[in-house]
Amino acid sequence: MKILFIVPPAALEERYGALTSAGAVYPSLGLAYLAGVAEGLGHRVRIIDAEAEGMTMAELEVEIRREAPKLIGLQTFCTTIRKCVAICEKAKRIVPGVATVLGGVHVTLYPEDGIGSPAVDYLVLGEGERTFAELLDLVEQGGDPATVDGLVWKPAPDGEPVTNRARALIEDLDTLPFPARHLLPMERYRSGAQLRGKRTVHLMTSRGCPFNCGFCSSHEVFGRTHRFQSTERVLAEIRNVVQEQGADEIQFYDESFTANRKRVLDLCAGLRREFPRLRWTCFTRADLVKPELLREMKKAGCYQVFYGVESGVPRLLELVNKRIPPEKTKQAFRWTHEAGIQITASFILTLPTETVEETEQSIRFGLELNPEFVYWLTFVPYPGTRLSEYALETGSLTHDDPEKYNVFEDVCYLPEGRDADEISATVRRAYRRFYLRPSYLLRHGWKYLRLPPSKLFGFAKGGMKTLAAGIGLDSHK
Repeated sequence: MKILFIVPPAALEERYGALTSAGAVYPSLGLAYLAGVAEGLGHRVRIIDAEAEGMTMAELEVEIRREAPKLIGLQTFCTTIRKCVAICEKAKRIVPGVATVLGGVHVTLYPEDGIGSPAVDYLVLGEGERTFAELLDLVEQGGDPATVDGLVWKPAPDGEPVTNRARALIEDLDTLPFPARHLLPMERYRSGAQLRGKRTVHLMTSRGCPFNCGFCSSHEVFGRTHRFQSTERVLAEIRNVVQEQGADEIQFYDESFTANRKRVLDLCAGLRREFPRLRWTCFTRADLVKPELLREMKKAGCYQVFYGVESGVPRLLELVNKRIPPEKTKQAFRWTHEAGIQITASFILTLPTETVEETEQSIRFGLELNPEFVYWLTFVPYPGTRLSEYALETGSLTHDDPEKYNVFEDVCYLPEGRDADEISATVRRAYRRFYLRPSYLLRHGWKYLRLPPSKLFGFAKGGMKTLAAGIGLDSHK
């Protein structure tokens, strides 16, 4: 049968604000995995990434009418749930009888936001591949929805929803197909401007996270386990994206890439053997690296590590359950630089109960750490996170529209005693203080010249907009 997956329309300015030209645009690996499952079962599949393609809702409606699919699937986040439901409503009018399916983190946390609409037929909760495969058989051949673990469904469009028992997590990730990247507009995507690759492709080689940061809800989908693909499977997918997608760089998108030291060392050996010229980056925690591991990563092509520092204030690190003392972070940064690897660091400013003085302490800590690149993000109390309720008890929202949540520019949350103008000015001033230091420009300025011209332009354009806005905001203080 014909299956259509959709990423809803969205302007990149909604996500990045002034940093739009420097921000990343990545494909939905979640939908690509499901598309790979569907193709493996013999179905005809198309993915429309309306965001990457710059489509309007009206243009998307034309494509739905042209495709006339038997089933439409969308991945939901708090920022997209309303658009996903609206697309289901339009699809039901355009293609009577189409089955509509929502999955992803938002409906896993808040199923009523999806199944509450008469236009939504099914929800796939949690890790979706196995549930979705069984649902496809159900839609195509008929059967009892009550037998499909991980499914929410309605006996009738206006009937009371039924939630089946939870689906067990997939233990052997090697049994999953490769994401169906050939169905995506790969030429439309771009990695962050600080990355060197002309064609950077991102891979997820593990699922779950053993940690419990208060601002994250990924464990609601992938559990508190940490499951890994085998080294052979990872190398096979890298071969695929190099040969089929022309990848010249890999970004490992695992939340804590170095959590399993032996696995990383095995992978480094495989990369040195098969892809000695391939460059790559990863995300990890400052308490999951050692000098010898970083040296091996460097030899295998790693040139940049992204660390989520979050704060330079021990009290706030304890509050968000990111229990990495600032001294340990400084040590990890020193080891990383000694190994010859660049660092991108991110901070979450304005955490719940954070004072003006503590924000300044975090900014000073970022300056002291002196990574090559830094992001100063504002706190967002994302639904389903451990901190969300506490944040609202100790602060307030400037608006209650999740579609406008933007950690790069939108100030949606105010700790008690803070105001939006002060926070906006502080964030912009932090970027200016970091990137316009003479010592920074002397030490790191030449490294920007190693970026592809398009990325160098994007980084410079986004940076100049942010800095100019910061200067303007400062002028009335």
